[in-house]
Amino acid sequence: MDIIESEDSAIFLYISDPARMKQTNLDIVANLTTKGIACIIVTTNIPSSILTKLYTKKGIPMDRIHFIDAITKYSLGSIPAEVPNTTFTSNPGNLTELGIAISEALKKRKDNTALIFDSVSTLLIYLSSPNISKFIHFITNKIRLLDIKGVYLSAEKGLDPLLLAQISSIVDMVMEEENE
Repeated sequence: MDIIESEDSAIFLYISDPARMKQTNLDIVANLTTKGIACIIVTTNIPSSILTKLYTKKGIPMDRIHFIDAITKYSLGSIPAEVPNTTFTSNPGNLTELGIAISEALKKRKDNTALIFDSVSTLLIYLSSPNISKFIHFITNKIRLLDIKGVYLSAEKGLDPLLLAQISSIVDMVMEEENE
């Protein structure tokens, strides 16, 4: 079973080879949008402008995508002008701001929505494992209460064992990609 075949409120942790994480993101979003599911993409890893180009190239309908971009403002020092369907936060380590942005995007969501978080392992650059665990627990409960799909992406070997165990215990399924 994967996220497409799952019940409405299923939550998955996808663990991917670091070299394939971008492709994993693309595949998941393409599969969801093909089934008519809108996606809220929380990106702490790749700027939304880059993901927009990748999604467009893959034929993903951008009207089904909303980004919460936690990396662009941190990297550039400012927000680019006039970026549609994108909410910017100051940096990946500001969980309060990130949580508010996620909550606001979920309030505006359409029916049949998925929240995709790319990536949990990137958060370890900015935050401690206990803080990440609390935040993921908060987001997971929000996803469940709203009865939507959820996906957390992480790099293989990118999480410490305790954090991996904690996240694994609150998601419905852990999907480990086989190395090609």
